Amino acid sequence: MQDKKRLIKAVAAGTICSMLCCIILTAVLAAVMLSTGMPGSDILTWATAAIMGAGALAGGFIAAKIYKGAGIPVGGLTGLSLFCVTALASFSRGAANLGSMTIVKLAASVLLAVAGGILGISEKRSSKYGRF
Repeated sequence: MQDKKRLIKAVAAGTICSMLCCIILTAVLAAVMLSTGMPGSDILTWATAAIMGAGALAGGFIAAKIYKGAGIPVGGLTGLSLFCVTALASFSRGAANLGSMTIVKLAASVLLAVAGGILGISEKRSSKYGRF
């Protein structure tokens, strides 16, 4: 029972961190688009998938660090929960567009969160005084 609580805590923290990362990256993309005068429709569909993947990578990394083991399942659950949260938010706005980009976003979030989970487990700790 304690292990399930730890898993839920790690996945929830990873999902929240990945959503925050997505918000920050989306704000940076918006600032770049406004400053360069780039039209939004050209790049926006693929940029959102890339932003979701980057957020999932960060969330999987953080979830695996919190859980301290089992990077693949923890990262996969984090990516799946990130996709579910963003899909529910999209459906609640009435902008439900179930197309090929939905599958791309699902694959990007799950696979990159698994990669983040693997990186979170395999990262070596440095010494007390840093790397020399």
